[in-house]
Amino acid sequence: MRKIILALAAVVFSTMPALAGAQETTEHVTRTLKLDPGGTLRLKSFSGPIHITVTDRPEVVIDAVRYGTRERLSRIALDIHADGSNTVVVDANHRDRHTWFEFSGHDNVVKTDFDIKVPRRTNLDVSVFSAPVSVDGVEGRFKAHGFSSRLEFQDVIGPIEAHTFSGPISIRAKTWQPNQTIDVDTFSGNVDLHVPENARGSVWFKSFSGHLDSGRPLVLRSGNRKSLHADLGNGGDNAGQLSFKTFSGSVKIDK
Repeated sequence: MRKIILALAAVVFSTMPALAGAQETTEHVTRTLKLDPGGTLRLKSFSGPIHITVTDRPEVVIDAVRYGTRERLSRIALDIHADGSNTVVVDANHRDRHTWFEFSGHDNVVKTDFDIKVPRRTNLDVSVFSAPVSVDGVEGRFKAHGFSSRLEFQDVIGPIEAHTFSGPISIRAKTWQPNQTIDVDTFSGNVDLHVPENARGSVWFKSFSGHLDSGRPLVLRSGNRKSLHADLGNGGDNAGQLSFKTFSGSVKIDK
């Protein structure tokens, strides 16, 4: 825990303004890149809200607003590029490798607001620090890692892996697929999961002081309040798996 606190303090210190009187400005960036359905969007950002919705076109449309001093905006780039045949990469704080020594100083991140449209069938791999993330209507495989950011998935279809430290996680599955998996790992963030009526699978929950509350019937197989294994629905072939691991965060399952 002490190492985590020290690491967080170092990050916060490194992002304080170097000059109190420096004047901040904004930069608006719009890019469109080809991405066929079934492709992948990889996104890294530090702060600033991220909204990801769908389009019927085979492309990614990125609308970004960056905030910072003119010097910082020119030194820290918004990198958007295609990687291979069907992957788009977005890095909100890209620096040339020769300037990484500056990390020990101040002003080394740019707050960036993103409004992104992707094909309905798109895999997402998102890594953020405090940026809140909302994903709406996307079908694919989802990976999201955050620190204090809220992660929200609305009306999504596909396996989900979501990890945070203190940020809450909200998931609303539009449909329940055979062998559906939801893997959530958080320290103190709470988890709110909504599943459709036909959802079925094994539920694994482990926590030090958090608790599991379900508005859907669960059949307890083993364990206790801190660590349990239960069944959601009637089980059977192709049943899914829901795994929750927290320290103090609580989990709620509902329809």
